[in-house]
Amino acid sequence: MKEDGFEEYEKALKTCERMLAFEMDIAQESNIFRKIGDIYLEIFKKSNDLQSCEHAIQAYQRSLAVYTQESYPHHRARVMRSLGFAYAARSDLFDQGESLKQAINFWEESLAIYSRLNYPGDYAILQDELSVAYRKLAELGDGVNNSKMAIDAAKNALLIYSLKDHPQEFARGKTNLGSAYLTLAQFADEPEDRMDSCMQAIASYQDALQVYDPGRFPDEFALVKNNLAIAYLSLAGAGDERDKTECCRQSIQSCRDALLIRTRENQPLAYASSQNNLGNAFLTLAEEEASPENCELALEAFRNALDLYPREQHPTLYAATQNCIGNAHLALAQIQNPAENFLKAIGAARKALEIFNRESNPEEYAESQGILWLGYLTLADIEYRAENCLLALEACQERLIAFSQGKPLQYASCQKDLAITYSMLADTEVSVEAKAEDCRKGAEAALEALSIYNESDHPIEHAEAQLLLWAAYSALAEVEEKEENCRKAIDACQAAVRIYEASHPTEHADALKSLGYSFITLAEVTDKAENCRRAIEACSASLEHYQKDEAPREHAEILRDLAFAYVTISEVEDREEWVKRALRAYKKASRIFEGVAQELEAERDPEAAEMRNDVQRCRRSMQSCKGILKASRKRRSEVQPLESR
Repeated sequence: MKEDGFEEYEKALKTCERMLAFEMDIAQESNIFRKIGDIYLEIFKKSNDLQSCEHAIQAYQRSLAVYTQESYPHHRARVMRSLGFAYAARSDLFDQGESLKQAINFWEESLAIYSRLNYPGDYAILQDELSVAYRKLAELGDGVNNSKMAIDAAKNALLIYSLKDHPQEFARGKTNLGSAYLTLAQFADEPEDRMDSCMQAIASYQDALQVYDPGRFPDEFALVKNNLAIAYLSLAGAGDERDKTECCRQSIQSCRDALLIRTRENQPLAYASSQNNLGNAFLTLAEEEASPENCELALEAFRNALDLYPREQHPTLYAATQNCIGNAHLALAQIQNPAENFLKAIGAARKALEIFNRESNPEEYAESQGILWLGYLTLADIEYRAENCLLALEACQERLIAFSQGKPLQYASCQKDLAITYSMLADTEVSVEAKAEDCRKGAEAALEALSIYNESDHPIEHAEAQLLLWAAYSALAEVEEKEENCRKAIDACQAAVRIYEASHPTEHADALKSLGYSFITLAEVTDKAENCRRAIEACSASLEHYQKDEAPREHAEILRDLAFAYVTISEVEDREEWVKRALRAYKKASRIFEGVAQELEAERDPEAAEMRNDVQRCRRSMQSCKGILKASRKRRSEVQPLESR
């Protein structure tokens, strides 16, 4: 103890123990136990030794045996406050949730004496501590209510602290308030609530920065700037799309401000934390601007953090940063070198999964599996389609298990991913039976998502799940019970159309295009004329959104679908008239595909080849239409002489 600077505490404890050997009244004895508790609490602050904290708690509790509310209210309140501090300290090492609840209970009781009117300074200190405790408790459960309690406590402290009279305490209180709002934003279900909480957090942090200038309070300045970066990034995820880029830039600047203070040499872990935040800000900005430069800057920041998180010393932080690196490579894969970057994303997630497991780190484990899922699924479009789809399926199922308890929205989202995966896997199957089985499982996953995403509370997610259900039934209709499965697909698609109609024009147009496809398919087995008319109606409505000048490729694709509907309906009525319409639609589509192909070829875009294929398909269809019209004219010419006779 001596070499660690504990000699004075040891002497004080021995003095207290000798005093307890003397005869004294119970009030004096209780006071000595209170002093012993204070000494052990100071030892704990220096040693972070759980045993010292437990000794402090035991001493305080013995003191309370005499300090009753009726006989010694002020003495009791003082000990209760100290017990709260001891349990709060204990929460960092043992039984966090229960320790925090105990601390809150002791502080709440002590506030009966340390009132705002009679003891304003003590009242404010306790309210600050309550705010921190409730915020930590929010991370463990009942996030919204505990966050709101943290906000109320921070506001109570700020009733005492003013910028003019108590600038440092004011800044500390504003920092607590900002962090409480930031925690509430984390648990907000609605984007509007999240936006409001983020903006309140930003305002509170900016108030604190009125005091925390980097010259006088460098560490506090860096802490608030780091938190401000997180708040801006959270706002970017919840706010108006037009403001997202600006929020990312504000987050980046706040991180850079923090990193002026937090260097690799003087604050390595704080430096690494800010580097991770900087990486996340660049990554979010890259997703907005599709910029490889921002992806590379994100990767650079994550690697700077990883350098200070050796796996052996900081396994959890190491694994979390590997997840960040995986997400950055997923974003970069959308811009350049897809196969290479998807494989790097998969490699990073695999490293994270060497640390994270489903039991101890369910959310982090699920994130790693999510990276694997997206990496394998998108890699399947490039190479080894069937094998990568199966690996994606395995990752998605693992992620689903991690969300099976207490995470209904994440569970529903994962069910949507499962439906997507089964849809892709169905396209790889050789046998009809295997494809049908994949389609049925995809439909089951979509239905499971719909059981959670009800239309009133989650309309957009509900519509997305309905379209996944449409995809599953549409594919199933190709291999069995065509009419029944087409009708199920149409019902699902119409539900999505109805939701998107009011405020999502692009999604509405896409859903109408899908609806048109299903009606054409249904027309092949029943009510050909009626179902073709419905297909034409849906495609025509979709075409109104996808104008030729603004979306030429989509416009051409819908024209091609319309042309096919015209040809199909021509089989039962007004053959020449409908085929003429089809021919005109194919011609327009062909010209547009030709123009798009030329533009892509000039840019050396590999998709130009697909556009050329579309041109050829349209031309073959045009030849078929011309053949039908020629045959019709020939029949008329053969019939005419007979009529004249």
